[in-house]
Amino acid sequence: AGGGEEAATEEAGGAAEAAEAGAGAAGEVSAATGGEDAKSLSKSKKSAAEAGEKPKAKSKGKAKAKTGAKKAEEGAAAEKPKAKGKAKGKAKKEDKSAMMEALAGEDEGEEAAAVVVQEAAREEEDDKTASLRKLEVVMKTVDSPKELEAVIHQCQAAGATEEELKTAQEKVKELRTRHDALQALRDAINDKDVEGLKTAIATAKELKLAKAEIDAAAKVLKVEEPKEEARKGLTAAQASGDAKEMKTAIAKAKKAGVSDDEIKEWEEMLAGAENKEKAEQGLAAALKSLVIADLKWAIEQAKTAGLDAGKISEAEAILKEEEPKQLAREAIEAAMDSQNEAELEDALQKAKDAGLPASEWGEVEKLIEKKKKQKELLAGVTKALGESMNCDMKDVDSVRDAKEMLAAAIAEALAMGVNEADVLDAELRRKKLHNTVEDLKGAIRVFCRIRPMNKREKDLKDHTVTTQIDPMTLEVKEDKGTKHNFVYDAVFTPGTQEEIFEDCKDLVQSAADGYNVTLFAYGQTGAGKTFTMAGVPGMLGVSPRTIEEIFRVTKAGEARFQYTVLGSMLELYCQDLVDLLAKGNPAAAKQKLQIREQKDKSISVEHLSAEQCNNADDLHNLLEKGMKNRAVSATAMNSESSRSHLVLMIQIISVNRETKEQLKGKILIVDLAGSERLGKSQTTGQAQKESIEINKSLTCLGNVIEALTNPKKGQLIPYRDSNLTLVMKDALGGTAKTLMFVNCSPASNNIDETLNSLKYAQRAKNVQNKQEKKKK
Repeated sequence: AGGGEEAATEEAGGAAEAAEAGAGAAGEVSAATGGEDAKSLSKSKKSAAEAGEKPKAKSKGKAKAKTGAKKAEEGAAAEKPKAKGKAKGKAKKEDKSAMMEALAGEDEGEEAAAVVVQEAAREEEDDKTASLRKLEVVMKTVDSPKELEAVIHQCQAAGATEEELKTAQEKVKELRTRHDALQALRDAINDKDVEGLKTAIATAKELKLAKAEIDAAAKVLKVEEPKEEARKGLTAAQASGDAKEMKTAIAKAKKAGVSDDEIKEWEEMLAGAENKEKAEQGLAAALKSLVIADLKWAIEQAKTAGLDAGKISEAEAILKEEEPKQLAREAIEAAMDSQNEAELEDALQKAKDAGLPASEWGEVEKLIEKKKKQKELLAGVTKALGESMNCDMKDVDSVRDAKEMLAAAIAEALAMGVNEADVLDAELRRKKLHNTVEDLKGAIRVFCRIRPMNKREKDLKDHTVTTQIDPMTLEVKEDKGTKHNFVYDAVFTPGTQEEIFEDCKDLVQSAADGYNVTLFAYGQTGAGKTFTMAGVPGMLGVSPRTIEEIFRVTKAGEARFQYTVLGSMLELYCQDLVDLLAKGNPAAAKQKLQIREQKDKSISVEHLSAEQCNNADDLHNLLEKGMKNRAVSATAMNSESSRSHLVLMIQIISVNRETKEQLKGKILIVDLAGSERLGKSQTTGQAQKESIEINKSLTCLGNVIEALTNPKKGQLIPYRDSNLTLVMKDALGGTAKTLMFVNCSPASNNIDETLNSLKYAQRAKNVQNKQEKKKK
């Protein structure tokens, strides 16, 4: 029997190793399918063939692309061969760019060039289609739910709808069920738990898990089941108090392979039954401990050893009274472990019938009431979820009301101890509603802020040319009488710092939910951008208030999520990226900062310092340190003019403590350097060069906004024209939540700059994001 146990356990271990090897292979397939230029793996081809699918031929498209590339190369003779080894997606974009430049320079063959462009455009797929195609391959090749979930997240980031991902989500559930069943099977093998093995084997057969795993578990069960039966026989013999039955049970246990150490206890118990003195001592100990099994056995020992009948009768009377109490206690313990409401109610009734004191069943009664309340609250969540489906998704107030009602129901249920898994669907709906509210406010929400007249403007006898018509409309009146009206999401003249932040603090929740959020200020130099974004002591701006809100949100959710907050700070000075946390530190690495676009289209800055912040003070100190290192200088327009674009990056990583799901959100707070005319700023030398670079990068930002506002088929958004627009790429359009402050002077002397800034902001207001387009 012992040899069979070792063999079964060893085979179970081998099966586990085989399963782990299989999971590793699935991971390799997933990794191979991640890149656009990866060739179809043999396993993918086999799956596609079995499913009756035709391979997606690209030879024709590639031939056309090569023809176009050849023509582009002949048209632009200076173009050097591209370096090998770059990703296919990037090479394709670069080839297309080279092709277009070559075609632009060709004097002849314009018609042929047009054909090449059209063919190249057909070759390029949008991110969503590519992601869904990748998902289709991965679904056929991987067995790991985590790998499939990762690809699903990529599809969601690319804009795939819930309906398009429905099959994949169901596949995840199926894979997770199989994974959990396999783990349960292995745990049962390691624990040598007979009941656990039976249940796990039945589940494994139902799910058609690997035969080797099931067979290994069956062998362990075959060894352990006789032992378990023998142990039950020993326990039954003890309860009966019959020495002969005990001897038989011990013999069966030895034959079944129960260890000598286990049997020794029962042999000693048997020996005691034949000893009167030991029997009397055993009875006294059993009466003291009131353990029912021990008391029954002690009474039988006393009878066999011929103890006084009066003592035996007294012990039997105590047994009759205590046995129901013991059974009630056991029922309470089992019910508290299972948390099953029916078992809890049954245990409570047994406890009361047995006469147990309230101190022993009071917790059971409280738990029953809690279970009833949980049911009630869970029903409330279900009702709120259903009602949220009927809200008008095009009306911001309707969506906001539905979100707040659902959020309140979820919070109340979780506070009462309802499991996260039970409110998962409702939580996903809440996030969607919150996201929709922000989308309905505009892909880029624009707040206009007019500062008061400053001393310089008053000395020049300037007059005010701006008038707030209503909370959303600003009027600008020129000296010749022409009036211009501009409508934004809000207009402040100038408003308090509290009022400014109140309307944008909800964006912090979006970041905690895993979205990218950007807050940036635009306007001429001296218009109040830095005051709006940073503020001054006693009148804190958007940045420090956002920091406080981040840690308020994370504190509120820390029972459900483990949060990590990382802070970085950089400036864009004359097109150079400068790490403000490392600036002036001789010990810091001097590696050049590089902007990188990841496979999931997110933007990161290579070699940029990132510090973990455990509380608001840590992040405030980081902000203060970066602000001290920012480049400023005096101009005719502003005595402390910002000479660089300032970017504060805050990453929020959350891990659900129960489901282990991880979300990554990012907040980008950008204080743009002021736009300015060289004649007015009166800068010279290095300051003049700074002004030129500032205006150039702001022009690039305007071009990006223009392209997003009026998208043309096949047109590339010019993010790469400037480091400023490249670092903000995943924060403009797409699924990003963006808030723009346009800061202006009210003075007549600055009316041209004010009108330019307001028109610039008006274009930004019209940018649409992908989610809104999908709704249409």
